[in-house]
Amino acid sequence: MLETLNPNLMSFIAAIFVAVSQVMYRLALNRLSPAITTLMLNLISAILAIGLYAIGEGVRTWPLAALFWFVLVGVFGNSVGRYLSLLGVNLIGLSRTQVLLQTVLIWSSLQGIFFLGEQMTVGIAVGTLAIMCGAILLLYDRRTDEVSTPLRYYFVPVFASFLLSLTFVFRKFGLVMLPSTSMGIAVSTGSAALLLAAIIPFDKKGGTRRWDPRGLFTVSLGTVSNFVAAIFFWSAVQRGEVVQVIPINRLSILLVIFLSWFFMQKQEAVTWRIALGGAFSVVGAFAVVWGK
Repeated sequence: MLETLNPNLMSFIAAIFVAVSQVMYRLALNRLSPAITTLMLNLISAILAIGLYAIGEGVRTWPLAALFWFVLVGVFGNSVGRYLSLLGVNLIGLSRTQVLLQTVLIWSSLQGIFFLGEQMTVGIAVGTLAIMCGAILLLYDRRTDEVSTPLRYYFVPVFASFLLSLTFVFRKFGLVMLPSTSMGIAVSTGSAALLLAAIIPFDKKGGTRRWDPRGLFTVSLGTVSNFVAAIFFWSAVQRGEVVQVIPINRLSILLVIFLSWFFMQKQEAVTWRIALGGAFSVVGAFAVVWGK
């Protein structure tokens, strides 16, 4: 069924489900620590992926090289990359971290060109920059505390975005050798869960916010949505081009803001900055789709 869909459309559908899952994770963090939240979403995703693989046709062979690429996705993206992004929030604040994480668009485009031989046209380049600028306008907050922050702290989210961008190439390489989206998700999230499970006993900041039932239920709902997003996104990366698929997927930021306002009743005025950021993102998406 997914084979009949355009990769860019699949990436946009993934962005919708990512936005829903992000809202759920925000709610869960009120009751759970970031480490436990990350562990549970990876563990549940791995279980769902294994179940999907079991009921599917499967593959005849499991090349070790492909499994290695999938493990790298889990280590660099699902665990280390996510941890560094959370660390960046603690060091320089949420909005600054989110702005710097948007550099993933630049990193992923460069890797798509140099490692995958994809072509960067003027339309794709302009669209990518427009989406990134739109995301920055949507997330930038002038009210952020202006307390002096060491410059080295700003490299933490930038490095996190670089690690996350590497996973897009790893996915592409792995799926060429082992064309199974469910297996790729299972291995990547499973390896991330194992790594996090080994680290969590040393986490001293979880406190009593470790196994709250309501928090775990919220994480489960978010993970189901995120799993659906992963199915579409992995399929989009497998069949599409990184320089187009990734920018389209970053529209999830615009959707997250809308869902947060709609469902969480955030009474924020729609300022010219938010309107302009949304316009940049939408125009950028169209430019990427038709840029080729």
